[in-house]
Amino acid sequence: MRLRAIGPMEPSFAWDGARLYDEGDDPSPHLRGAAASVLKTDHGGWRLLRDPLGINKLFWVQDDEGDVVLSTRPWRLIEAGFALEHVRAFPRGRVAELLSGEVVDRPLDPDGLGAGDALDPDDAGARIRTTLDRYLNALATRHGAARTYVCLSGGLDSSAIAVLAREHFPDAVGVSFDLDRAAASDDRLTARRLAHDLGMPLLEATASAEGLLDWLDTVLRDGIDWRDFNVHAGLVNAALADAIATDADGRPALVLTGDLPNEFLVDYHAETYRGTTYYELPRLGMGPLRSALVAGLDSSHREIGVFGAWGLPVVQPYAVAVDSYLRLSEALLELDDRKERLCRVVLGDRLPDYVYSRPKARAQLGGGESGGGVLGMCLDRGVDAPELRRRFARLHGAEEAVLGRFLRAGRYRAGVPAAAGAPVA
Repeated sequence: MRLRAIGPMEPSFAWDGARLYDEGDDPSPHLRGAAASVLKTDHGGWRLLRDPLGINKLFWVQDDEGDVVLSTRPWRLIEAGFALEHVRAFPRGRVAELLSGEVVDRPLDPDGLGAGDALDPDDAGARIRTTLDRYLNALATRHGAARTYVCLSGGLDSSAIAVLAREHFPDAVGVSFDLDRAAASDDRLTARRLAHDLGMPLLEATASAEGLLDWLDTVLRDGIDWRDFNVHAGLVNAALADAIATDADGRPALVLTGDLPNEFLVDYHAETYRGTTYYELPRLGMGPLRSALVAGLDSSHREIGVFGAWGLPVVQPYAVAVDSYLRLSEALLELDDRKERLCRVVLGDRLPDYVYSRPKARAQLGGGESGGGVLGMCLDRGVDAPELRRRFARLHGAEEAVLGRFLRAGRYRAGVPAAAGAPVA
């Protein structure tokens, strides 16, 4: 079996609690954070690996002779002559050894994410804070020469990362998104205020509707998703990425985001625009819903993929603290102020009260006070869910019917390459 990779692999920012992961390291079961690697081993075989949350992506196709072609983007495999209906993702949280026609795969962490007894908010918050501090210190030690940017919506999650990043990356720059309109959104005003209070420069990424939609095909291809929520978030990230790339001007850069606690704490809700409801979640209890949202991180590349289209490496620091979040009880998830309670344990009064007390910030709304933000902007221009689906299919040279097999129930169709002549696992 021969392997061939098309295009670059994505940067790895995984961490095992003691050190950052390098591709040649033996994978630790405690590995957390973004990782996907294709490594030629000393024995002449190959080792494939993908992190437990599926943050980094890895796709493959296998030809009739059993040779495997891999890429981090399906569109690259399509351009190489393969069909989307044959593309699979390598499963999240697995390691596979391919040698002399034999394939052996295993879970990266046999215990699974969040294994252990439930934690109360005080214990979980203390663990999260310690984990984030140690992880950001490791990142600063290795990547301190890069110009660091923190995506700052003014909400709890991104504001907490900004506070911590300011301690480990003293020259970090905040980056705020807003739509170009008569008045700045509350998101932008809060980001300005927090950046001022932290002594952090603020880069303002302000996009027109037309400018934002110019990036739609990039978001669909590199975000690897057509679902409206993720596309709208990807468009926000495209605006942020464009502003950062312009500011960095070719210098090494590192982008930090506050993504992931929304999944860990089930902090999502539907939105209504012109009498129609969007972004609805499945009707599940909070525990099962959390499991579904975390599993759904396997699909969509609205963060790392979109920023990667501008050549910008992205770190999602909360990924390394996932176990502490998942050990929080379902009873806590039922509380309306669960995120504020936990964040107060993590940061206390180091985060200003005006951040704790403001309503939830959702990037897709761009403030949302008028016009529905990115959601309304897309809908008013005919870029609705059916159009996003059609456009994704067209960009990938596929019939729409194929999409339901490629991404279903929040997961990419996945499997492990098989030995020549054997069925795919």
